[in-house]
Amino acid sequence: MSLRPSLTQVQTLKVHLTPQLRQSIQLLQLSATELSEYLQEQAVENPVLDIEWLPPSRSRTAGSATARQDHALNNIGGKAPTLEQMLLGELRLIGLPEPTHRIACYLAGNLNENGYVMISPEEAGEVFSVSAAEVMEALYRLQDAAPAGIGAQNLQECLLLQIRRDPGAHPWAEPLVSRHLADLGAGRHKTIADKLGIPLDDVMQALAYIRSLHPRPGLLYGSTQATYVEPDAYIECVRGQLVIRMSEAHLPRLSLNTSYRQMLADSMCKDTKSYLRQHEQSAQWLIRSVEQRKRTLYRVIECIVSEQAAFFTEGIDRLKPMNLKAVAEKLELHESTVSRAVQHKVVQTPQGFFELSYFFSARLQTEEGDAASAASVKAKIKLLIEQEDKRSPLSDQKITDLLVQEGIRISRRTVMKYREEMHLLSSRLRTQA
Repeated sequence: MSLRPSLTQVQTLKVHLTPQLRQSIQLLQLSATELSEYLQEQAVENPVLDIEWLPPSRSRTAGSATARQDHALNNIGGKAPTLEQMLLGELRLIGLPEPTHRIACYLAGNLNENGYVMISPEEAGEVFSVSAAEVMEALYRLQDAAPAGIGAQNLQECLLLQIRRDPGAHPWAEPLVSRHLADLGAGRHKTIADKLGIPLDDVMQALAYIRSLHPRPGLLYGSTQATYVEPDAYIECVRGQLVIRMSEAHLPRLSLNTSYRQMLADSMCKDTKSYLRQHEQSAQWLIRSVEQRKRTLYRVIECIVSEQAAFFTEGIDRLKPMNLKAVAEKLELHESTVSRAVQHKVVQTPQGFFELSYFFSARLQTEEGDAASAASVKAKIKLLIEQEDKRSPLSDQKITDLLVQEGIRISRRTVMKYREEMHLLSSRLRTQA
C-alpha cells in the first residue's frame, strides 16, 4: 500500500447569484412596509424608473372610508403582532432543537424597546442551567430569524448584523464597524483611511452607508403608543367564500420613464446610451421581481387558506399542522422560497392578525390518529385556564388529563412548556383568595 501523497482533481459546483437574483430573493423576504420603502429608494437611484403613488380614492384594495377607518381601529390595541410575537412565530418556523428553542424564546421575551437583549448569556445560562456558550448558540439563531439588528447585545453588534444581512452593503462598512467604531465616533476618518490603506473617500462613503442603518431597530416594530400595522394581505369571508386580497394600497405603481426611453433611442453618445440602457434593464428587472414576489406570496397564502379553511371560518382551535416542505411540494417551489415568502409577513383574517409563520406549527397526534397543531392545543390550554375556578386553578396534570379526554395525546411536560411559552403562570401562582 503506497503512502506517497498524490494530487486528485475534485470538481465542485458553486451557485453564482447574479445581482438580479439577489434582488429577487431580497424582495421576497421584505414585508409590505419594507418593500414600499425599498421601492422609494430605487426610484431615487434610478432615473428610468417611474413611481406613482395612487390616492386613497383610487386604491386598488381599499374599500370605503368607513371600512378603512374600522380597519385602522381594529389594528390598534393588541391585535397587531408585537415584536416578541413575531419572533416567536419565526422561531417556531425554523424548527430548532428543544433546548435551543426554549432559550431563544426566552431571549425574545427579554428585548428592550430598542431591540437589544437585556440579559447576559451568563444570567440566561443560570435560568436554564446551561453554559453561556449554549445561550449564545440560541441567541445566534434568534438573530438569524429576527429582522436585521434585532437581538444584538450592543451597538456594534447591531450594526454588524444589519451589514451582514444586506447584500448591497458598502464593502468597507464591516471593517469600519468591527475594528474602528471608536475612531468613527470621534471623527478620526483620516486615521481610519491610513490604518486600512484606503482612500479617504472610501471611508466617507462607508460612513454614509453606516449612518443609514438603524441603531435602535426595535423602535421600528413597536412602541408604547398605538400603532397601525399594514398587513401584507387580507383574508376575508365574502358570502361564505374565503377571499384573498393582496395589500397594494400603500405600494406604488412602477413603470419606465418614457422621456428617458426616448433619450435612449435618440442619443448618439455611447456613454449616455450605456448609462440609460443599464438603468432601463435594472428597472425592468425590478418591475418583474415585484410582480414575481406578488405571485409567489399569493400562491403561498392561497395554499394556507385552502389547508386552513376551518381556522379562518370557525376559530383558532381548528388550526391544522402544516410544514414548509409540504407547501413547497404542493406549489412546486423550493422549500427555501416558501420560507422567505412567509418571513415577516402579516395577514389580517376573520380571526385577527397573524404572522404567516404562525400557520406552520408542530403536530400532536390525537386518539383518532389525526394531527392537532401545537397552536390549536395552546389555544385549548389558554381557554381552560381562562375558564377555571380561580380559587382552585387547574394544575398542569389536570389540564393534561382534560386534553387526553378530548383525544389529544400530550404529556404534562408539554403542557407546562406550552403554558410557559404563553407566559401563563403555574396553578400555584394563579390561585386567588
